[in-house]
Amino acid sequence: MNNSHQFIIFDAKYYNIQLEHGKELRGQPGIGDITKQYLYQLAYKNFVNDHGIQDVKNCFLMPTEQHSIINKGYVNIEMLDAFGLQNIQIRQLPAELIYSHYLSNEKMDIGLLHL
Repeated sequence: MNNSHQFIIFDAKYYNIQLEHGKELRGQPGIGDITKQYLYQLAYKNFVNDHGIQDVKNCFLMPTEQHSIINKGYVNIEMLDAFGLQNIQIRQLPAELIYSHYLSNEKMDIGLLHL
């Protein structure tokens, strides 16, 4: 039995991120969203350390009309890397899937996010 624990910080965003080759990035979270997400991790740092949690993940969740989960990569601020903070991963989740889980009162397997 694996006795390790993960601490995952999710923040649902309602942006319609558009990241396409040859086009300008638009619909993305701004610097305020990004720094706030880092602050969430800092706020829980003592809790994580006190409980011996080694695996911390940070992730923005955004809706998509597509039918599968999309890994949009990550965002980071280099000067905060020195604090040992995790990159903020970005996943787009099919709105239809999320609504289906919500309406059925079912939990989604977070392993599907491949964090």
